[in-house]
Amino acid sequence: MAHMPQWFEYDWPLDGRDARFRVDLALASAPREGRPVLLYVSCESKRAKAESLNALEIGRAEALCKKCLKALAPYYAGFIETGAQRQYYFYVKEAELLDEADRIAEKELFLDCRAGMQQEPGWATYKKLLYPDAAKLQTEDNRKRIALMVEHGDNPAAARRIALFLFFRTETAMLLFSEQARLSGFAVGDSVFTPEFDRAYGVRIMRIAPLKKPELDELTTRAIRIAEKFDGELRYWEAPMAKRGGPLM
Repeated sequence: MAHMPQWFEYDWPLDGRDARFRVDLALASAPREGRPVLLYVSCESKRAKAESLNALEIGRAEALCKKCLKALAPYYAGFIETGAQRQYYFYVKEAELLDEADRIAEKELFLDCRAGMQQEPGWATYKKLLYPDAAKLQTEDNRKRIALMVEHGDNPAAARRIALFLFFRTETAMLLFSEQARLSGFAVGDSVFTPEFDRAYGVRIMRIAPLKKPELDELTTRAIRIAEKFDGELRYWEAPMAKRGGPLM
């Protein structure tokens, strides 16, 4: 059966800078045998002090990526864009294909492009850098939920009580998490019991914050990281509407 990509994009800091990731989630189930080499191609703007790639530069970078796909027959894992640079990641059959990637990169005159490779039979870059964990996945759910609330008149800059609901396999794990969440700055609310789920023991934790994505991402990531210590998960969050120019609803 032909590989059918499942593309997912998310924001996540990388080396202290904001970055945009694009990854093929379906590649996680693809056979790794036969493609043990990670080949990467970097495309960077030549404009002085450029802070991001413009539309024309993105188009040229995507065209170069398509040339690599045609010439190298790789598994295309995704890209990371940081500032005015986008780096593409491929898994290929042999290291000698770097020469072909170099030739493709050298022919691109509008961008500063270069290629590199490393032996990576275990696909560590894909698994540890590109593929999103629960916290990274949650950031895109945050984006969609915020956008929906804004469409209905919410003012995301307004601070309000944000409640996160996290669930665990045992009551003991839930109580241990609750104490760690309290020490991390969350207020701990009432417990929730959902016997229809494997993780049935839940608790509501809260913080006062605006509903802007960076602030919300920070809260959900912090809660998820604490919950992971106790085999827990963030199931959902709730926040009241803050109408523009009006009181909290």
